[in-house]
Amino acid sequence: MKRWPPLVVVFVAAFVVCALLTKTHVISWNDGSRFATVESLVDQHTVAIDDSPFLPIIGDWYRYQGKTYSDKPPLLAASGAAVGFVVAPLGITFERYRGLTIYLVTLFTVGAWFATGCCYVYLFGRLLGYERRRAYGIAALSGLATLSLPYATVLSNHVPCGAAALAACYHAVRARSSARDAALTGLFGALAYAFDPTAVIFVAPLALLMFGAGPRRWIVAIAASIPLLAAQLAYTAGVSGSIIPPAENRSLWMDPTLPLYATMWAAYATPTPSEDVRNLVNLLVGGKGLFVYTPLMLIVVSGLRVMFRTGDLSRRLAAAIVLTFVTLFVLLLVFQNDATAPNFGERRYVDVFWLLSIALGPALAQLRTLAQRRIVAVLIGLSILIAMLGVLAPFGGLAGESGFIFAFAAFSELAHRSWVQAALDVVLAVAAIVLTLRLLRLESTSVASAGALEGS
Repeated sequence: MKRWPPLVVVFVAAFVVCALLTKTHVISWNDGSRFATVESLVDQHTVAIDDSPFLPIIGDWYRYQGKTYSDKPPLLAASGAAVGFVVAPLGITFERYRGLTIYLVTLFTVGAWFATGCCYVYLFGRLLGYERRRAYGIAALSGLATLSLPYATVLSNHVPCGAAALAACYHAVRARSSARDAALTGLFGALAYAFDPTAVIFVAPLALLMFGAGPRRWIVAIAASIPLLAAQLAYTAGVSGSIIPPAENRSLWMDPTLPLYATMWAAYATPTPSEDVRNLVNLLVGGKGLFVYTPLMLIVVSGLRVMFRTGDLSRRLAAAIVLTFVTLFVLLLVFQNDATAPNFGERRYVDVFWLLSIALGPALAQLRTLAQRRIVAVLIGLSILIAMLGVLAPFGGLAGESGFIFAFAAFSELAHRSWVQAALDVVLAVAAIVLTLRLLRLESTSVASAGALEGS
């Protein structure tokens, strides 16, 4: 029997995971604001959300020239509207089957990008020289053991942004020898920005990865990015009067009647030194802690050390990863003190989790002792369990409340409502851990070193 191509296997497996977990209802202002635009585009053929049935239950909106708009970047909502237009002739609409429509829009936008991100992690694993099964395992980790998983179940832009940015990085590595890859670098980079303006943090890393490419490759990459970037900026100017993203445009939020007026700028206020320290702890090991919600990142740190010790290209890739993360971290630390946001962990880390996952291969290849393998297995198991817990409640709780508290409350409520469903969720989490560990074969160290990248 003919086997499926590896990328098809990865994509289908990741997409099925999302199909099992994707939400059928709006759970926050974050996804509700986007669904308001999707519904308005599909049913009313406008991006203004004044008449959307989602408007009364959300707060991420502003008014401009007498109309109401979502403050979210438009690309994800436009993609969701495309899905809505496709299923509408089948009778699947927000008015008739709201839950099913929400599910399909989310699955075929965010879910598809989640699967794409896993595919590019697999490609990086192969590029680094790892055999197919180990690359499958690394791709599984990138999806199942990070907060990309819970935020792939809702209409949020971080998974599409992170996956598109990873694709841009992959093609940037290969752009020196291929005009096609140079064009894809620019296209995916523009897509990442269109999903989330925070993706400007990838500009310098992409330039670093394209280092050594000829001027023609740079021109091709830039030219490929221009149409989408121009469309994004034109849209933003049309609905806000400025090319500044609406969520960061202070002039749009000066109306005291707006839902976010009282809190919008508190998160962007310049913090004091003591607040910086508290936020630093919070972002690393506190209520939004990177290593608390994703223990897998301890393995990533080890992998980056390995990559820095290998050849030039591997070292440059590690430098691009570190540069991206440090830039994002500084922005979060200085400009977006969002410690009280009711998110499961720090959702903005999802923008870089796909890229960070590249370092997992080199880390796992260096395992030598039984103790090391057991520690890594425990970190992997914890990360998958935490990510699966986050699926229950990516958004929720009270301001400043730990994500673990409101996620455990959601699980308790689920168990009380349907103990069968709760038991199935536990079985699914355990199965994910077992399957991932079997794919990784931690007992075996017969894999290529990260230095194999030099021969790619």
